[in-house]
Order: sequence, then structure tokens, then C-alpha cells
Amino acid sequence: MNSNSGDDPSYINEGKRVAALHKRQLGDIARIELANVKNLSVPIASSEALLLSLGYTLPEGIEPSESHELYPVDTARKWDEILVEAKNSTPEHVDFNMLLTQEEIDAVLSKHRAIGRELDWFESFDRYDFALCIAAGIVAGVVDVLLVGVPQHAGFLGSSASEGGKWSNAVKDKVGKLFPPDKIKELEKAYSVPYDASTNFTLNKTVEGLGPGTHRFQSVGHDPLLGFIFGVRDILTGEFSAIGNNGHVIVQQVSAPFLQGEHLVVRILEAMKVQLGHLASDVATSRGLPAPLMPLLQFLQFGKIGSHEHTIAEVARAMYGKGYDFRHFMAASIPVMISEIIIRLGYFIRSVQSGKNLIESIPSTSSLKLRRQLLLTHSVAMLINAGKVCVTKNPLAISWPQALAFLRYVMPELAFLMYGKEAAKSKMVEDEIINDYHIINDQLSAYLKTQDDFVIVI
Repeated sequence: MNSNSGDDPSYINEGKRVAALHKRQLGDIARIELANVKNLSVPIASSEALLLSLGYTLPEGIEPSESHELYPVDTARKWDEILVEAKNSTPEHVDFNMLLTQEEIDAVLSKHRAIGRELDWFESFDRYDFALCIAAGIVAGVVDVLLVGVPQHAGFLGSSASEGGKWSNAVKDKVGKLFPPDKIKELEKAYSVPYDASTNFTLNKTVEGLGPGTHRFQSVGHDPLLGFIFGVRDILTGEFSAIGNNGHVIVQQVSAPFLQGEHLVVRILEAMKVQLGHLASDVATSRGLPAPLMPLLQFLQFGKIGSHEHTIAEVARAMYGKGYDFRHFMAASIPVMISEIIIRLGYFIRSVQSGKNLIESIPSTSSLKLRRQLLLTHSVAMLINAGKVCVTKNPLAISWPQALAFLRYVMPELAFLMYGKEAAKSKMVEDEIINDYHIINDQLSAYLKTQDDFVIVI
């Protein structure tokens, strides 16, 4: 436990010098007391022997006196006075090796290593946690393979045609019944938006690749998630924000701003109502809405996928055109939700069993252990999904919600490992030190209460 004292803050080095002074003074007191004991032991022993030879019985002990004597009490010295004495009698820099024995140093180091051990992956889990996470991941992966499958399509990038997965088709049928054609026309008429251009014919700026089959994938406002930010913005400003198939963002004015002159809060609320109504009008159409955040893949203008070496952006656009829309996304989200429920329910049950109350047992991703359980679970499910894609050689087999769930937990974990782990451990060390100070203070207070004639004058 070597400390480079030259790098210590001044108050720490001053404290170590005072500690070194007090250690030396206590050592002097101990040596004087030991010498006194040695000097007095012989006379005391001879006196006791003489008394015994004369027939006297030695007392077993001296009963404490009921009377209290007043002892002279010195005024406590000021810190500055003690510090001056310490500086005059100790080295300029004091190392911890001068203050502690090797056994004490080893004990401190052992305790320090133990603090924060639960921050390590294999320390935060036990075998039951691992078993639960792997089982939940396998369940999610198998359900995705057997029940979700791929969207119904006539063939994609060389893969054979597919009738679609059971759950994928079921969700599309259910959504179609909720929004029949007459309902769709009613919603389209009531909730028109400025970002709904399907060609470049009426636009001042050309959006590369814009067409009837891809305009919802390229229009950011049609994204079920981003649309409530950029779509609402487009409605308020009367603009059209789109991503070209070359990855370029084009924003242009296409109509007058929405509800000019009204209060801003009223405009925003009405714009959100229009946004929700327009998304509802598109969700059950033949092409449907894009899967959330998937249009952002158009920025990835690289990659060599398939025999024609398509980029990631090109494959994403083609996937949307072949039926990978919001309805299939909802079907593919079911296995993800199943695994989340399994892990969170298991976390709750084990927390209750460990003695936590119901409030403390509520699953929250602020819990490092729960976040890592979910990350491990989604990693297992992602591996199974990757196998599904490799076997089918069909990008439509990708579980986009599973990929988003994996990223949801892997990104904060990477940030924690790179930047947060040491900070968390330092906080735990600080808490341990403060807790020890409280223990010392409590012990000292309990001792002082037993000393009726103990007085400190400051």
C-alpha cells in the first residue's frame, strides 16, 4: 500500500503527519508504561510475598469508590498548534507504511478489493440468474422462429417465397379488421399532413428514390416513433422532411404553417392529434407504416449484402417494400415482451424472497443486476435470431425489435464499463469510509456516556 505522498492533497499529507506524531507519542507512552510495569513488578511481588508470609490475605480487587474526585483537565489544543508540532517533528512526506503495520495494510487492501465486487459480471449473478436469463432468451428465440417467422412475400434477394409467420399474419389480419378501407378513407380525409407527398412532382427539392411504394419509409413523419417529433414539427411548420435513398436529408416548405395565430400549446396538441390520426390511416394499408427507427438505416450507405452487394440502406428499403412494416414489427415484439416479463417477474420474486419490501422489489433498469439480466437474455435471443437469418439467408428473418432491445441494454452497459464502473466503485468506497466514521463516532459517544468525570475543555 504505497502512497505517492507528493501527489496527495495538502490536507491529507497534513493529516498523515499528525497521525505519525500521535503514533510516536502513543508509542512513547506505551514504552514508559511498560518500563514502569517492569520496574514495579519486582517490588510488588516481594511485597505480596512478605504479606503472605506474615499471614495476611491479599484482596481480590479494589471496589470502585462512590466519591468522585476532580481531576485537572487540560484545554484541548488547537489543530494549528498540533500541526506545527507535527511539521517540526515528522518528515515532510509521510507514507502509509510509516503509520500502519503490514497486517493492517493487508486488511485494508483486502477490504478495498471486496468493495464493488458485485459490479463485476460473474459476481452480480448466481447460477439461478444465469439459468433464468438463458431460458428466457431461448424461449424468446424459439417463439420468434416458430411463430413469428417472416412477413408474407413472393421472394426476397434470392430467397424463396413465404406465406408468412403465424403471428405476423394474425397481427396483419387483426389490424385490417380494426381499420377497414372505408375507415381508412375517412381518416385520410380528416387528417391530411404536409409530409405525405408520394412523388417529387409537387416538390421544389428532389428527394432521391421517392415513390408511392417507399414514400412512407422515406418520410420521417411516418415513423411510428420519430413521427411524434419530426412529424408534429412538419405539421406545425408546413414542411416535408424526408431521407433520400442516397442518405441525404431534405427539408422543404410545402404548405402554410398549421393553425397560425393560435396559442403554441393549442397548436402542438392539435398537431399531435392530426399526427396520430394520419398514422392510424396508414397502418392498415398495403404497404403500412415502417417499423420504428428502421428508416434511419437509410443513412448506412455501405455494406455488401447478397450476390448484388446491396448496401444496408438498400436492403432496409427493400425489406419495407416486401412487407416488413409496423404490423410485422408488432408481431416480432411479442417474443421480446415475453422474455422481459419472465426476467422482471423472476427479479421481483427473488427480491421479495431476499427480504426486500414490495416497493424495493419493483423491477427498475436503474438496477445494475436487472439490466445485465435483460442484456444476457436479449443476447441469447439475438444469437438464435442470427441463426434464423443464416439458415434462411433472408434478411426478412431479422427481428428488428429484438435488435433494438439488445441495443437498449448493451449501450448503457458499455458506457458503464468504460466510464461508470470506477465512479460507482469510488462512491462505494466513500460510503464505506463515511459509515466507518459513523461507527467510530457512535462508539466514542457510547464510551463518553460511561465517563461521569470526563471533561474536555475547548
